Amino acid sequence: MKRRDAIRLIGFTGGAIAAFPIDLFSKTLEQEKQLAQEEINQIFKNLKDEPAAQTEVRVERGGPRLFLNDKEVYPLLALSVGMLDTADEFSAAGINFFAPILGMRSAWLGYDQYDFSIFDEYFAQLLAINPNTYFLPRLHLNTPVWWKEAHPEEMIEYGQPYDEKNYNINPPMRDGGHRWGLGLEHWEASWASKAWQEDTGKMIRAFVEHIDNSPLRSRIMGYQPTTGFTGEWGYFGPHSLPDYSIPMQKACGKIPDAESRLNTTYGLLRDPAKEKDVIEFYRKFHDVHADAITYFVKIIKEASHRKILCGVFYTYLLENVIMQEIGNLAPEPVLKNPYIDYIVSPYSYLHTNKPDRPRWTSDIYDDADNWLGRARGVGGDGAYRVLYESIKRHQKLFIVEMDPSTYLEKKQPYSEGGSGHETEEGTLKILQRDLGQMFAQGCGGWLYDFGSIRGGVGWYSSKPIINQIKKFVKLGERRKHLDISSVAEMAAVYDAKSFFVTQHWTKMAPYHGLGCMYIDYFNHWFLACQLRTFHRMGAPMDYLLRSDLTREDLKRYKLLFMPNLFYLTEKEMTSLRAVLKDSGATVVWYYAPGFVTTKKLDLMQMERLTGFNLNIIEEPGPLMINSKINGAGIDMNFGVSKPEHPRFSVKDHDVEILGHWTDREEVAFARKEFDGWTSIYLGAAPLPVEILRWLAGQAGVRIWCSKPDIIYATLDAGMIVATEKGERELKFTEPMVSAEGSNFAKVHRLNMDFGDVKIFTAA
Repeated sequence: MKRRDAIRLIGFTGGAIAAFPIDLFSKTLEQEKQLAQEEINQIFKNLKDEPAAQTEVRVERGGPRLFLNDKEVYPLLALSVGMLDTADEFSAAGINFFAPILGMRSAWLGYDQYDFSIFDEYFAQLLAINPNTYFLPRLHLNTPVWWKEAHPEEMIEYGQPYDEKNYNINPPMRDGGHRWGLGLEHWEASWASKAWQEDTGKMIRAFVEHIDNSPLRSRIMGYQPTTGFTGEWGYFGPHSLPDYSIPMQKACGKIPDAESRLNTTYGLLRDPAKEKDVIEFYRKFHDVHADAITYFVKIIKEASHRKILCGVFYTYLLENVIMQEIGNLAPEPVLKNPYIDYIVSPYSYLHTNKPDRPRWTSDIYDDADNWLGRARGVGGDGAYRVLYESIKRHQKLFIVEMDPSTYLEKKQPYSEGGSGHETEEGTLKILQRDLGQMFAQGCGGWLYDFGSIRGGVGWYSSKPIINQIKKFVKLGERRKHLDISSVAEMAAVYDAKSFFVTQHWTKMAPYHGLGCMYIDYFNHWFLACQLRTFHRMGAPMDYLLRSDLTREDLKRYKLLFMPNLFYLTEKEMTSLRAVLKDSGATVVWYYAPGFVTTKKLDLMQMERLTGFNLNIIEEPGPLMINSKINGAGIDMNFGVSKPEHPRFSVKDHDVEILGHWTDREEVAFARKEFDGWTSIYLGAAPLPVEILRWLAGQAGVRIWCSKPDIIYATLDAGMIVATEKGERELKFTEPMVSAEGSNFAKVHRLNMDFGDVKIFTAA
């Protein structure tokens, strides 16, 4: 019997661990279990004399870094749906930070009644497998049945029918003996409920105090509270239009009916003159979302009398589903919150948008059949869904959730590994890309293993995979000597609140049944699909919120993309103009920048912002552009074929025409000098990589790679992922050496196959 199998049968209580007697466990166990009992008792004896763990995020040498007991550590963690089954493999790979999931409702027995012994036992079992482990647990805050039965008036009410089988779902028993699920149930408390917040907050406070009064305080690094759809702070029952409950009505006022929420009065956009109530509801709804998060993190910080970490899932923007209901559309209060130390998000899940391809493959195309790139899988970008530069600027550590399935999974057609993951070679390339990006970008990350419930085998349990992870654990030690400052000369700038005024996600009908079936029009084409070619420009790029763009940035950024700045107040528009004035930068405005204001649709504001004279095209038509650029060898169509409205065209005669709408001789893509910078109007998305690389060159951006490869880099580290086979030249700003060993040089000539990965470092 494996040690971990033996210790599963052993338990202890919260009261016992606080008092810490020698006879912590029952002495009626058979001899084999008795040995395990003695081992665990010894572990907790040792813990009793250890000082409480002190953890914090400090901003040093270019960005946020993790410190444990006053020493910098490489923030690579591990978690699993079956931690007891996979902890051995993670430990063998050199990972000593675990992020187990705790189903908190299993310990919440009644008002002020808690039994946390189930979690004490779970931690003890994991410590018996790896005595060097530190924990950063995820706290699932789903509401217990007894509380829901006692508070029917606090439950979520829905605007549309739902399947009754999803009303009350009893989550499965997980290893460790507690229950947590994916948040698919509809019978849950409204996040606007003060009673739910207060009672759940008391439970969280009791748990944190319990840990701090036990020997486990020396191994608990902090906490990550979460709940909701997929357990990532997505609102419960999002497909059924939440939330018409009394608590939400108190928070938001009268809530628009389902028809108003689902439909817009002006095609792809909402007209504030007619739909102000819908726009305001979504603003307040997402404020409630952010308020609930910040309420709980404050309790966690206040309950512990030591330095601990607190983090949350939030700020997903570059790719999110069911946008108006679960999109993270109030990022500023979360990013500014002083109690939040880290932000977590999985990386891109974007599956193919080709109807003739298996949904789990990863190649993305526009409607002119331009290959935009690949999200997951071999040769994919594995791009982050958050605005990473904004997270860094707010002094938060970003932790990327790396959860690609591997060749060990038995249920291949339903996997999330992406194209090519089903072979050992493909798995290792994907893992190298994911761990390499974490290293090169200067962030944290964790490996998430779903294998034990999807195929019966851990995703990372083979020797080649363990050895691959080991290499990156060792490489991560170099982080202490590296500067992780941004070196990008380009940035993409976004505004979350624009999704309050765009078409509802349910209208994305053409993609039903594919991997992007729950994504809205703008997030799919303007953000997620455009991101594929942004990452293939052959140079690093930053991603940030409009509210974080400053005049100082224009000393470094030569090329800016504005994919969704549709909804701006006059003050925001004026401020943005002031930031850009006389900067010499090139700015690409997508579709309808500043067109929607708080009171009306305003073409004049759009013109003042961009410098173009514009015309509104009311007739629906394809957002498809034919671009012919003399001297660049570009003659191509790009965009989306489905007819939509409104569209816009450039009326100026003194502009450089870069493209026309394919269905009419009106300018849809143009460039002009304006107010000391170069303004480019673009009526559609996504831009193909050929045009992007040309624009970068025109703006004076230094292209690092001679081929359209994926480049991630900070001042002292870099990574390349080949998106085509052949030779290429890679130029760094400072001499770099490959992680595999090579001469320090600014220029590296590489012969790579599709999907090959190489990592470089300055030390």
